[in-house]
Amino acid sequence: MNRAALSRIADARRRVSAATRELERLRQDQEEISRVRDDAVVELHDLGETYQTIAEVAGLTRGRVAQILRRARGTVTQRSSTG
Repeated sequence: MNRAALSRIADARRRVSAATRELERLRQDQEEISRVRDDAVVELHDLGETYQTIAEVAGLTRGRVAQILRRARGTVTQRSSTG
């Protein structure tokens, strides 16, 4: 539901309920899209791209690229050690 549609809900209880549902949906979408982006960052790095190049392509800082890669590598390590 878009912002205009939410704003047109006259009843405040229904409006807050609908807005809360929409925020949850957006949060879930953001998590899924972030995973896709992070997987692509890992793939680029595995293909030999530098942190700087990945950062430029993704519109991120080198520090954020490093953080994504550390987290991804840690997730892989945790999965393999528990599996």
